[in-house]
Amino acid sequence: MNVLTLIAFAIYLSILLVIGFIAYQRSKNSADFTLGGRSLGPWVTAIAAHASDMSGWLFMGFPAVIYATGTLQIWTAVSLTFFMYLNWKIIAPRIRVLTEQYNALTLSTFFEKHFNDVKGKLRVTSALFCLYFFTIYISANLITMGRLFESTFGLSYALGICIGVLVVFYVLLGGFFSISWIDFFQGLFLLVAIIFVPCYALYALPTQAAPAGIWSAITNFAAENNRSLNFFPGFNNHDLLIVLNEVIWGLGYFGQPHIITKFMGIRDVTTIKKAQWIGLSWQMITLSAAILVGFVGMLYFPQGMANNDFIFINLVQQLLPTMLAGFVLCAILATSINVMGAQVLVSASVLSEDLFGPFFHNLSDRVIMHISRLSIVGICGLSLLIAYFNPNIGIFGFVKYAWTGLGCTFGPLMLASVCGMRTTTQGAFYCILAGGCAAALWPLLGSQIPAMIPGFVGGFAALLLTPKCNQTPSSGNNFNN
Repeated sequence: MNVLTLIAFAIYLSILLVIGFIAYQRSKNSADFTLGGRSLGPWVTAIAAHASDMSGWLFMGFPAVIYATGTLQIWTAVSLTFFMYLNWKIIAPRIRVLTEQYNALTLSTFFEKHFNDVKGKLRVTSALFCLYFFTIYISANLITMGRLFESTFGLSYALGICIGVLVVFYVLLGGFFSISWIDFFQGLFLLVAIIFVPCYALYALPTQAAPAGIWSAITNFAAENNRSLNFFPGFNNHDLLIVLNEVIWGLGYFGQPHIITKFMGIRDVTTIKKAQWIGLSWQMITLSAAILVGFVGMLYFPQGMANNDFIFINLVQQLLPTMLAGFVLCAILATSINVMGAQVLVSASVLSEDLFGPFFHNLSDRVIMHISRLSIVGICGLSLLIAYFNPNIGIFGFVKYAWTGLGCTFGPLMLASVCGMRTTTQGAFYCILAGGCAAALWPLLGSQIPAMIPGFVGGFAALLLTPKCNQTPSSGNNFNN
């Protein structure tokens, strides 16, 4: 274990813990813990919303698939940017206003009140799906952290994921405040890191490697390793299926609770448009830099790699001084903590607010907040077990499964809710059930069609085919942003 790298990590983690402690002192009740009292400004909201989306996938999974397969995977970045724009435009202003009107702190509670679900079916069903997919998502990020500590410090994988759980648990004590401000800090930090590394790698190439020589080396690598450098797919099933899988991925943004809760926590709905452009600019820059990491890897590792997920880590360790490398590698830690923190917080809020709280109406805010913190322990423990027994699973695939599941479970109903589509409580229930089950079970069929398609189709079909007696009006169709 290198001492200088360890010092860099220790300094970085200390900063996070200080932010977490300050936020802990600010969280006085369950509303503060869950949504920060709806007090965030546009800069923190924007960076936190986007940073809580980009997991270790940004540094490991995404550059790895560019390196391993070629340019068709860039459609992932195009899709994510486009659909996140729609998320800001359609979902953000409406969900901010509606959840305040209903005094709803979670999506499950919002659906229950919006569709007048007196029996609690919507709340319980959506909460269970949320916990299932989030547990898998959190496990994927623990696997990322375990591999990071294993490759950087030579620690065992098991110890690495345990350290990851302890860090996330501590910074989560402050709830929404700590997650949002830590996301803001880490979002700026990883922005610098993801830009610096590929640019420095290009600068460090031999002076005779002019742009023409660099492109020639990339094309040689692609030809020798059967990588595609075409942005537009050929008219064959292979290319078209790849692009379909990548383009459809962004549709999941409409159902990601850990991102949507950031919209719910902004101080003033009139600042959402400003936050939108701040966040989208951040996203476009980071995704472009991650693509560049994949191409730079073709120059530095033309003979291939034992594990493509380590492309960013190997570049950093090969090019940078030890202390600086340690700080840069903290960016991977940052992305994992960003996503895990946001997801564990939402999961804990679901347990305390949606599954536990409604059955014990006389509990004080402070007791509910303590229940939320205890819920964090249980969620982290279960995710730890999944990560421990699946150390070699592909990060990209694990993340995609959970992302698709959340998108299909909540996306169709979220769009219907904020766009004024009329349906019944029963229709909303079937929508969640159809979308969530389709996303969870579709991969078992081995179909090459992405699960997002049957998930969204199934969800909307449930809404449209359920009889419309006793329709529930929506108040989410009078917004202009």
